[in-house]
Order: sequence, then C-alpha cells, then structure tokens
Amino acid sequence: MIKIVTKKPFKQPFLNQLVLAPSLLPFSDTEILKLDADLDQYEQLFLNPDIEKTLIDKNELLASYAISKAENSTLTLQEAQNVYNFLLNNKEYTFIADKLRKKQRLNKRDYEKLEFFNIAKVFRKYNQNPVDIKDITPKTIKEIHKQLTQGLDVFQDYLADFDVYKSGQWRDNDNIQVGAYKPATYTEIEKGVKELLSWIKQNKNITSVGIFHTALYALHPFNNGNKRVSRVLEHMFLRSLGINAKGLYSTSYYYHKEKPRYYKYLLYSLERKNLNHFVSFFQEALVLSIISVIKTSLETKRKEFLDKKDIDKQVKSILKPLIKRHEVQFKNLFKKVGKKMARQTFVNYLQQATDLNIVTRRGVGRTTYYSLSISPEEEQTFKTLLDFIKPKLNFIPNEIKLT
Repeated sequence: MIKIVTKKPFKQPFLNQLVLAPSLLPFSDTEILKLDADLDQYEQLFLNPDIEKTLIDKNELLASYAISKAENSTLTLQEAQNVYNFLLNNKEYTFIADKLRKKQRLNKRDYEKLEFFNIAKVFRKYNQNPVDIKDITPKTIKEIHKQLTQGLDVFQDYLADFDVYKSGQWRDNDNIQVGAYKPATYTEIEKGVKELLSWIKQNKNITSVGIFHTALYALHPFNNGNKRVSRVLEHMFLRSLGINAKGLYSTSYYYHKEKPRYYKYLLYSLERKNLNHFVSFFQEALVLSIISVIKTSLETKRKEFLDKKDIDKQVKSILKPLIKRHEVQFKNLFKKVGKKMARQTFVNYLQQATDLNIVTRRGVGRTTYYSLSISPEEEQTFKTLLDFIKPKLNFIPNEIKLT
C-alpha cells in the first residue's frame, strides 16, 4: 500500500482543519513554470504580433466578464464590452447616479452593469500595475473588496433577496452558509487572513496561490463578493510570481467556461477540508489556459490561410470547421451544413477545395478525413503539450483535445 503524505499548512484553528496531499496534485511547480517559460519563448519566436495584441486586449475584458459571471450575472458579452468601453475612454460610469437623480427606479440590469464596471476597473488596475506579494496586507484585501463592490449596496432597496456587501469591511456575522458548508466564525476572520498572508509570503510558489484561493474562500471574510476577491488576488499573485507576464490568458475565463466544475471542486474542498480538490482544478485551469494561447494562435493562422484563398464563399463556409479542428471526418463535416446543402453539392465543393490544394484528404479504411493544407509551427507545439498533459489530467475539454 502506497503511503500518502498529507500536510496541514496552517496553524489558526479553523484553517488548521485543511489538509493537502502534494503528491496527488497533477503538476509540480517546476512543470508549470516550464510550460509558462515555453510559452514566453514561443511568444517571442512565433506569436503573430497582431494575435498577441488581440489576446492582451481581450484578456482584461474576458477575465472581468468571467468574474462577473461567477456571480450569476445575465450580462451579455456585448453589454459588457459597451460598459468596458467607458473604462477604456477613462470615463466614470455615472448612469446609476443619473437615474437616482432623475428619481428613476433601479433594476437588476443596472446592478449587473455597475458590478461589471467595478470588476473590470479593479482587474485592469492590478493587471497593468502588478503588486508584489510581499506588499499585500489585510488592508489591501479590504481595499480590493471596497473597489469591487463600490456603490452596490444601494440596490438593497430595489432588488429582492439582496445580500449586502458592506464594502471594505470584514464579515461581522455568522449568517453565511455555502451549500452544506459553514465558513469560519466572523471572530476568526482577521487572524485567519493575517496567517494566510504571512504563509504565502513565506511560500511564494504557484501551488501556494491555489491553496490561498481555496483557504481564503473557506474563511469567507466578506459578507458578499468573496469569489471576486479570491480571483483578483489569484491573478495578482501569479503576476507577482512572473507567471503570465504579458497577460495573454486568464484562469478566471477557464473557471467561467467550466463553471459547474469550478463550484463542484471548490465545494468539495470546503466540505471535506481537503485542499487537493480545488488546487488540482486550479492547476488544470492554469495549464490549459497556457495551452489555449497556442490554440488561439493556431486557429488564427488557419483562418488567415482560408481567408486568403480566392474561392467561392460557399466553399469557404463548409471548410470553417477545419479552423477549430486539425482534421474532421467527412460525415461530421457534412453534418455541420445540415439541410442547407445537397450532399452532391457538398462533395463537389470539397473536391474543388482538394483540387486547389486548400484541403488535404486522408483515407482510413472506409472513412475519409479532411484538413486544411497548412502545417503551422503551432501544430507540433500543441501536440507536444497535449501529449504531456493527457496522462496527468482526468479531464480535458473537447475544444482543446480535438484542436
């Protein structure tokens, strides 16, 4: 029988219940650091400057949008973009004050817009001006909460079942419960946060960031807005460690795309007092976010290849699935057009693209596969990374696995 070594990182009575088995985590810090260093080298040698700029520009918007979605916001990405444009133009979003001045009633959409504006403003601030881990204090964390939740408590008079924030103040009650999980008593919060900060300053590494995220949420230091604070701090800590130096990706966006699993593993860790559940998910999010940069670059080059071809628009339209996936089986490619096109017409278009060397046909028995006739550097890089992570992760999203 293999003996599993477990650790209890913390001494504070509530936090001391949390255990970690490092050997059961999917990745070591050394492996993740190498992946991030490889991405830096790839970015320097191969990443198209236009793609890089697009990734950086989108990252702040998508990360902020993802954090707002963790709060069950119904805001669309376009609505978020409209709000974000105010921020990019250095404008304050005064629409709440304007409505109140006109004695108009506030609604849930108003709340969600202000919530997103606050998140985007805070994320952008700390993304563009990283703060070193050593400089973060309990006061810093309270200030981040204050900035994230500024002005939101006005909605308690307009929205039913509204949980007040008490911006910038530690929780002062024990009325909080997350599913079946009961967080620390409010009297334990201040000491718990101090120990967490002291601990991460002595253990400045990638795995510690995942542990901090889990443990801070376990404490539940604020009346409302704890996920927001945890995600912003996670991003700040990773940047302080030199991870994701250019801001090309975001774990928060991965959390958004895998939201049910984010909640599942966070709750597992809380209810079982086992840090491994969420820290493993944190590592998965980080590694797959790194790989997603290569994926985006690869897809962009495939799209550019197809866009430059002087062929009928209909032919281009049936080949679009080959941008997302290296190779697609004939029947699945045809399925994408549904009933919009006769089978023979579809076959003729594919043959035309094959004759022009736009696509490559590969037969395996009675099955035929098609791929774009382009082999960017990214394909081998992506395959190598995928081969490395497959044995380590129980789950890889199809959009990555089948790229």
